[in-house]
Amino acid sequence: MNYTEAVDYIETIPKFTVKHPPEHTRELLSRLGNPQEGIKIIHVAGTNGKGSVCAYLNAMLLAGGKKTGLFTSPHLVRINERFQINGEDVSDEQFLDAFLKVEKAAKEYEAEGEGHPSYFETLFLMGMLIFKEAGVEYLVMETGLGGRLDATNVVEKPLACIITSISRDHIRVSRRHPRGDCGRESRHHQSRCPGNLRRQPARSGFCHCRKGERDGKPGMADGAVVL
Repeated sequence: MNYTEAVDYIETIPKFTVKHPPEHTRELLSRLGNPQEGIKIIHVAGTNGKGSVCAYLNAMLLAGGKKTGLFTSPHLVRINERFQINGEDVSDEQFLDAFLKVEKAAKEYEAEGEGHPSYFETLFLMGMLIFKEAGVEYLVMETGLGGRLDATNVVEKPLACIITSISRDHIRVSRRHPRGDCGRESRHHQSRCPGNLRRQPARSGFCHCRKGERDGKPGMADGAVVL
């Protein structure tokens, strides 16, 4: 698999779907050797200003002569933008190497009956590998959608936690509905729905095909995010 194929694969993973519990992410980190350990992590959360705060902190650490990693989202042009080392996007080679390791661990875990990591969870796992192998001293890490089930919350004992302003946000992202977003109730359909990846087990009870949106009905964009 090359870099382009890896990016294409990642982009097929649903971005807004049911989140895995923290134990799922911790297990995958463990299988990857717990790369997050030994890095001084500054965890930034909040509704507005996270990206700016992360940029300021990264700039200050660089000015102080520290080797830094920066994990942010979303990207604007290339997915590599989510991972920076000393102010520079990671190379395609670094990206691919981390992806192959994460995907190998994910497939092994999936073979045991567990779900494939979500879009953000996959990138978070890749980031921890990238920053560990780059030997960064400090990592400025921005949360995803936030909340109790955000993948970044599995990091234990961060150097500091920063919370910017908090307000009502991301309330039209994920819809918890027993029928799934296409309105079909059966688990048989959920396991075969084109938007329900083979990597997402049917037992999750949700369909992600967004058919409702295509039909002009409320789809995944209607409802409340799972926190």
